Amino acid sequence: MSQQTGASDVNDRYAQTVGFVVAGVGLAATFLDWPAGGALAARAATGFALVAAAAFAARRYGVDAPRLDTLAGVGGVGLAVAAGLGVSAAASGLPRGPSLALLAGLGAVGAAVAAAAGLDADAVRARERRLLVGAGVSLAALVFGSLLASVALGLVPDDPLATVSANTAVASVGYGLAGVAFASWYDGGIDISRPTRADVKVAAVGVVAIFAVHYALVGLVVLFDLPQTTHTLVETARDHPGILPPLVVLSYLAVAPGEELLARNGVQKYLYGAYSRRGAVVAACLVFTAAHVLAYAGTGATPGAVLVTLGRLFAVSLVLGATYERTDALFAPVVVHGTYDAVQFAMAYVAFT
Repeated sequence: MSQQTGASDVNDRYAQTVGFVVAGVGLAATFLDWPAGGALAARAATGFALVAAAAFAARRYGVDAPRLDTLAGVGGVGLAVAAGLGVSAAASGLPRGPSLALLAGLGAVGAAVAAAAGLDADAVRARERRLLVGAGVSLAALVFGSLLASVALGLVPDDPLATVSANTAVASVGYGLAGVAFASWYDGGIDISRPTRADVKVAAVGVVAIFAVHYALVGLVVLFDLPQTTHTLVETARDHPGILPPLVVLSYLAVAPGEELLARNGVQKYLYGAYSRRGAVVAACLVFTAAHVLAYAGTGATPGAVLVTLGRLFAVSLVLGATYERTDALFAPVVVHGTYDAVQFAMAYVAFT
């Protein structure tokens, strides 16, 4: 009986066990190489990692104090923020210490959320498995879309207007096809239907919300003088602004439908099977943001600028995830996504011409 009880306790505290391991990885990462300007951030990261590890350990070994799960989450957030500052201190290259600590901090937060929700081992493992599958599918979709686009580029004139338009359209179609295949694999269905009045209302609110979030973040970037970068398409448009008007149209016809089929109808809906609906929105947006790393890192910007820009992307993508969660249909997120991208391209065209 005592052995069975012990096994049950371990099963019930699996999230805390995972959190302890992840926090330990974060602690170890603080002793790896950090940028010279990130010494204070490294010390702060060490402290937060110790807090998270100690709180997780106490819960793992039987301390009946649920508030420790919250404390562990606070430690995870602190570790992630300190690691982010460490990444931002790097002038070039991606430092191992803060990069690993950032991932560990995010993992610790996820473990703390699962622990606070009282999830057992099977539930936590289901979340881990589905998140890994969703991330793997997104990576495979990027490769598939890139391969399709490379074939298409061999069929169009060697001119930026043609190559950028073809690459964007075909790659987006590839992402959409991957999303359809993924949803079909897990019997998720494709959420395309005639939009209702409620869908139109959510889309309208979403457009307002995504620009409100966008400009609030722009204000924070300006206020704190944070580094940032832009999408590789915008960088290309500085020398070839003529590529931007077609991209405005493609935002609605290809980019938004393709990415939303994959990110929302594919990954987010798949995560509903293990996460709460709100949790699935957050997790899917993390995957969506990670899928854009190369698009922003390829501009030659500093790691800090890329991290800030990805943070902004994550925040605005939460609006897309929320519109899909509210409607269970693609109309609203496609409209919001398409409008957001189209306005960005249009503003860039005005600025560059």
